[in-house]
Amino acid sequence: MKEITLILHGWSDCSDSFKDLKAFLIKNGIGSVDTIYYADYESREDNVTFEDIIDGLYDRFKEKGFIDKHGNKTADLNVIVHSTGGLVIRHFIAEYYRHRLDRCPVKKIVMLAPANFGSPLAHYGKSLLGRVFKGRYKFGDLFEVGRKLLNGLELASPYQWKLAHLDLLVESPYFNRNQIQTFIFVGNKGYSGLRKLANKKGTDGTVVVCGANLNPVKFIFDFSKEGKALDIYVKDYKFDTAFAVLRNYDHGSIVEDIKPDKKSQIGKLVLKALRIKSADEYVAFKKDLEKITENSFKNREIYQQFIVRAVDDHNKPIKDYTIEFFVYRYNNRYIKNGEFIRKKISEEEELWSKKIHELITDEFHNNSTDPSFRRFLVGIKRLKGEIEECCKSLGSDIVLSMKIYVPRVDEGIYYETEKLKNIILLKTKDGKIVNEKPSIFYPNTTTFIEMKINRSTKYVTVDIKPKKH
Repeated sequence: MKEITLILHGWSDCSDSFKDLKAFLIKNGIGSVDTIYYADYESREDNVTFEDIIDGLYDRFKEKGFIDKHGNKTADLNVIVHSTGGLVIRHFIAEYYRHRLDRCPVKKIVMLAPANFGSPLAHYGKSLLGRVFKGRYKFGDLFEVGRKLLNGLELASPYQWKLAHLDLLVESPYFNRNQIQTFIFVGNKGYSGLRKLANKKGTDGTVVVCGANLNPVKFIFDFSKEGKALDIYVKDYKFDTAFAVLRNYDHGSIVEDIKPDKKSQIGKLVLKALRIKSADEYVAFKKDLEKITENSFKNREIYQQFIVRAVDDHNKPIKDYTIEFFVYRYNNRYIKNGEFIRKKISEEEELWSKKIHELITDEFHNNSTDPSFRRFLVGIKRLKGEIEECCKSLGSDIVLSMKIYVPRVDEGIYYETEKLKNIILLKTKDGKIVNEKPSIFYPNTTTFIEMKINRSTKYVTVDIKPKKH
């Protein structure tokens, strides 16, 4: 079966930016002029959706002979994606092949700085500033920016949540050594020059570094079960992606540094990924990448991204809620059914609670299309350090707990909030965080938290006597 390489760009870009990448591949024996293709899509058309793009890819693959009229593969595709292209190829596979993977043409994916779990710049792209600097300038579509694609790229978007439940949070994720070998490379250096104004914590200037990988963890905090304080569900999914964080690259340079006449770290890694043939080679390369990532975070903060969603007992979104974090001195008698039941808080504990709450929620974002989805980013090294300092200051071990506030809808409709107080997230022993399982803190991951809260009403009654309204 013939082998094809496909290059897929990101938002507000086009294939012209990847001419050097194609020349580099040809020079190094990865395909030829006739076997390396560019895939283009109009990312700044406001009416274009991710569904439009994958539908177009499916049709073009048929026309080019990569798949037959039924969608069965007739070629093996190595796909190289940048940024938003990561979401596009994942969506394409999930939509057309997740139930017939043996017929999927995609055999290998190399992701360069993929926006798998969003970009903090996406909602700015929809603003006036984004329209001025990235909008399309032709009669009839002045200031179009690709609004529907940017909705999907926004932090904590419903689109990302849904896609992750199709291809990652499943029994057998197919991005692995034996099915679709997947390599993810992302830098942890922000932009320089004028563009550094766009830099956000934990990003490569555009995408969230810990959100580039395909290894999410999901917790369900179920407060809706009658008679139980809290049920916590977490599943340990077995992910098998080859992931590396590269110290000296930002979102643009990770592509720009690949040139036919230049030796670069990213170029070398891309070639090695494309040349891997066996599962054993994949595993060995994956271990090498883990060492690169470890070195990239020496003397640097490592982050974890949380995406939170609140729903009621009928899985309807709760769009108005607040999360607060508190620390208390630890004592076993204050804990009942996994819940911290102490009511009073000292002045010193309150000061530390405020400090740690601000640390956790420093990079907080309510999704603009559906505020039942929230996102926050935590610097794990700093959090660990602050908790150890807190223990020293209080002269005691502590618990870190979470409280959730949900206001009444109106006089007769309300949420049962009694169970939402003092949910223990971690505790310390001898001034150090106890690594209990399941742990909610996983460095360099995106962690999903779904909270189910019981919604009740006084507007419904049942009685033997009639009632007049």
